[in-house]
Amino acid sequence: MSNPGHEPIRRRREVLAYANRFAEVFDDEVEFPDGTPGRYLRIAHRGEGPGVVILPVHGMTVGLVQTYRYPVGSWQWGLPRGFSHGRDPLVTARTELHEELGVQDADFELLGAMTPDSGMLATRVAIVLARVDDPTGEVVDVREVAAVRWLPIRELWQWVAEGRIEDGMSLAALTLAHAGGHLPGP
Repeated sequence: MSNPGHEPIRRRREVLAYANRFAEVFDDEVEFPDGTPGRYLRIAHRGEGPGVVILPVHGMTVGLVQTYRYPVGSWQWGLPRGFSHGRDPLVTARTELHEELGVQDADFELLGAMTPDSGMLATRVAIVLARVDDPTGEVVDVREVAAVRWLPIRELWQWVAEGRIEDGMSLAALTLAHAGGHLPGP
């Protein structure tokens, strides 16, 4: 989107500082609207499509996973999510749902997208609703997922209010789903 009367920050030189199989970290040389030079840190996902955060719903319960989030140094409960497995976010959602919750199949619906940290991350993440018929299954990615819980929706909102769910992608997905009428409120 443009903002009439306001010029954007312009990238003058892309400077790759680090890369691995998941992301590239740039320390770009930029020019601010007033003409002064500067630098801007930018992290870009290396995949072809968007990452996903999945809202798995079975009846009046929502599937959560507990994972250790190394950057913040703590265990967190949140919705399953992951980097892209290709251009189609529904393919990624299916794969991540199976890996993290052990769910074999679901009906998927793309609800929208969000930018997890638009001040630093050059990515959008698809928010996908997964209507699950059979929530039983074994977690495939046991290195990442420590526990799984199918939480009643009323209890889910209590967890949110109490700060027991603080993952930004999970909170954004829950908000979008509720605002769109896909998830009842407290």
